[in-house]
Amino acid sequence: MNNNLSRLNSCTWFSNNAKSLAYQLLSSLQIQQGTQLASLLSVDSILHNDEAVYVWVQRQLDDGLIVDDHALSTLETAFIELVTAHTDQAA
Repeated sequence: MNNNLSRLNSCTWFSNNAKSLAYQLLSSLQIQQGTQLASLLSVDSILHNDEAVYVWVQRQLDDGLIVDDHALSTLETAFIELVTAHTDQAA
C-alpha cells in the first residue's frame, strides 16, 4: 500500500468502520496500486488507489450505508458497477 496511507488512515476523518471496510474491500477485490481509481470514484485525483478507496468508503457511510453483515457486499457491488459503467463507456 501507499506510504501516504498511514497518514490518511490515522486521520480522524475516517471512521473505524470506514477503515475496516475499505481495508476489506481492497483485499477482497485485490485492488492494485496506481492512480486510475481516483477519477472513477470521484475523489481528488492526487490520491492513489488505496487512498481513493478509503475516501470513497467514508463517503458511502456518510451517505447512509448501513454497517451490517452486508455492508462489504454492498460496497463490492457498487464498486463493480462503477468500474463496469466506466468500462462500457470507454468501449
